[in-house]
Amino acid sequence: MTIGVAAYGPNAGAAVRSAALAAELLGHGAIGGFAVFAVLDEDARVHHATVQRGGVTALDLPPAWLRASHAALIESGPDRPEPLVQFLPGADGVGLVTGHRLPNRPGADGLPLNQAVLRQLAAGQAPANAVAGVLQAHPEIDAGLIALSADGQLAWGNTARVDRRPDRGQAARDNGACRLAVLHNAIFPCPPLAQAMADLAWQDLTGQAGAYRALSLRAPVVIQAAGRDRILVDARQRVIGIEQADPSFPTARRRANAVYLGSEVWQDGRHIGHTVSELVVDMADGRVFGLPDPARSLILMKESAHVPT
Repeated sequence: MTIGVAAYGPNAGAAVRSAALAAELLGHGAIGGFAVFAVLDEDARVHHATVQRGGVTALDLPPAWLRASHAALIESGPDRPEPLVQFLPGADGVGLVTGHRLPNRPGADGLPLNQAVLRQLAAGQAPANAVAGVLQAHPEIDAGLIALSADGQLAWGNTARVDRRPDRGQAARDNGACRLAVLHNAIFPCPPLAQAMADLAWQDLTGQAGAYRALSLRAPVVIQAAGRDRILVDARQRVIGIEQADPSFPTARRRANAVYLGSEVWQDGRHIGHTVSELVVDMADGRVFGLPDPARSLILMKESAHVPT
């Protein structure tokens, strides 16, 4: 299993991180292990951050990287061959190439597929032509590719071999000013994972909320007994209350899940959705008293199509 994400536009780094967080929160499989995160800075220079274990939340990403207009990531299980940047190469003034499955597999000439695409970008090829040409020349190599050029063009695709897999997912967005591509395989999520990843990333890029949204827990809250499982959020989608219908919900000090999967989400007296991920925190005496790091203080919500009666 691997996820590949690339984005172009304001806060592309934050968008790519949000997409990866969605995969870690919703996906079950080889996720949360190695990760490679890359950006182009304002001078189109490449910067990489890598980790073997812990996924995107284990990366110490400078704020400037989150604001970068060009960003990409690849993530899967732990302990992959070094150097990890082989899975997401980049070149100053040229671009970045990520993907999923094994984008670093060598082609017929011995050059890894992702490096072959990068070389074509450096020679002036558009990403669409570079990706299509490399994939078509190697139909049975186990790889999918996403190429992002320094001028903001974005292209992606899978080899014929990967396209035959029943466990693959993909999503893409493009409004002319912002672009996003997501590829993944072999993750077993509750909702359509690629769409959830794209929704969160697109909100960072454009400010437009999709069906899937991230709710944050930024301060300790009371966990109240109630007739049904609900969480209450404010206008900025921060959790301000948790209600639990489980009569055996523990009150003793412990680390456990505070938000049940499928809990209703309410804002200003309106039912706006339900949770599609859970939240593990430290609790005691009916309160959340310790918060995880900010990246882990998230619950994902899917917007409701109607308000129940």
